[in-house]
This record gives sequence, structure tokens and C-alpha cells, in this order.
Amino acid sequence: AEAAAAVSALTHWDEHARSGCVLWSLAIEHAVMHGELDVRSGLSLLSPAEATFWTEKLDEAETAPPATFNPNGWVVTALQAAWSSIAQTPAAGPEHYVEALNTAIRIGNDTDTVAAIAGGLLGARWGATAIPAEWRGIIHGYPGIPGVFLATLALDAVAAGLAGS
Repeated sequence: AEAAAAVSALTHWDEHARSGCVLWSLAIEHAVMHGELDVRSGLSLLSPAEATFWTEKLDEAETAPPATFNPNGWVVTALQAAWSSIAQTPAAGPEHYVEALNTAIRIGNDTDTVAAIAGGLLGARWGATAIPAEWRGIIHGYPGIPGVFLATLALDAVAAGLAGS
């Protein structure tokens, strides 16, 4: 939580934005470690005021249609749009990845940000195999780093973390 807030603070002065980054990061960790999507898993690590703020925002995301969160260029509405897309997409299993991500993209406005937030959460839950092969084939990093190399870097990072345990 501290690391996510510190990295976020480099570009986001707003406390809500930093807290949103903390929630997203901890939800990623939770999905990887427990195999379930729970964007609320980090609420207890926020200040009481931020926990209340985000509880209300996440409640809205779980009850309002995803398109409600447009414009969505601010961290708060972007996370709401992504979470609404995930929480309100009824597909089950790995198909949830494609359906929820398509829902996030169809909202419009800051589509790349909303899709990146949703895609990160969904990927942490369902894994790379949920991503259609044609999508995996065009994934790349900057500048021009192929997706296969990114996967190797991720595996190396995991191995280094395990070695340090």
C-alpha cells in the first residue's frame, strides 16, 4: 500500500487518486494470491475518510451501469468504470476477461486507461490464457518490446521474489 501510494504520488497529487491506486494494486495482489476479484480488499489500509469515500464510490460502480462513469479520465471515475464493467458483466470463467474488457472499452472517453485498469484486474484473476491468442500476439511494451519478452520479465520477477523469500 505504501509503495503504490508513493508511486502514484509522483504524478497524482490528489489523495483520492493515490488511494485508488492503492486499492487497484492490492486488488491485483488479492486476485493473484486468492483467485478472486475483490477491489475492496485494501480498504482497511486506507484512512477512515478514504475508506468511506471509496466504499461509496465502489457501491456506485456495482449498482450503476458502466456507461455512467464517463468522462473517466480521473483515477476515481476510471476505477469506477473499470470495476463497474467487471462487476456487472455476467460471463463466468475466463470468458469474463473478454466480456468485461469489451464492456470497459465500450464506455468510451479515456478508453485506454479504463481498459488498462480492468485488464490488469481481470488478467490477475484469470491469467494470460484468458486473453485471446490473437490479442496476446499483438501485445507489446514500450518501446517495441514484444509481449513474449514482457512475459519472460514477469516470470523472472516472480522467480527473483521467490528466491528472496
